[in-house]
Amino acid sequence: MERRELLRWLAATAGLASLEALAPEDLLALGREVHAGAASGSVLSPAETRVLRLAAERILPASDTPGATDAGVVEFIDRMLANWFAPAERERFLTGLPELDQRSRDRSGRDFADAPDAEQVAILTALDEELSALRQAGRGGAANQHWFGMLKYLTVYGYFTSEVAARKTLGSYPLPGRFDGCAPYQVPIAAPTRP
Repeated sequence: MERRELLRWLAATAGLASLEALAPEDLLALGREVHAGAASGSVLSPAETRVLRLAAERILPASDTPGATDAGVVEFIDRMLANWFAPAERERFLTGLPELDQRSRDRSGRDFADAPDAEQVAILTALDEELSALRQAGRGGAANQHWFGMLKYLTVYGYFTSEVAARKTLGSYPLPGRFDGCAPYQVPIAAPTRP
């Protein structure tokens, strides 16, 4: 998938009103800014951070390329929750996150973070299948608003806007700067010449 195609997909499936209006180049710029720490804040507890780190790493695991942890995805998501999500969106995400523990306890009596990798993957796969069923039933908006849809979106968005993923996965960092062809032109004033 090409970078621009990925960013268009992210913008189309975000479900986040503040991000939907951004052009792909601006969406990329915002992601890079969030990774740089320009936006600050923290809303995740240590327990939520632990669960989220494991879930993101299962979604985008390290292999011959960096994984979600290497790309700082959890810190990215935390900053997005603190600074870019509307309160209702943030609440929906944070209220849904404990579902990972509940599903894991229902399966094996253990919290998600204490479950074996294969069980974590099975739980995430089941959630992903539920989102796919919503989309196939013509309820794509509901899938995009689902907390797990938000988690997948932010994991992919955070990963592909990170420097480590751009360098080692996409092989294209630094990205060229923005060109604004409509900028007003100013004629430089010539310095006075001496006789």
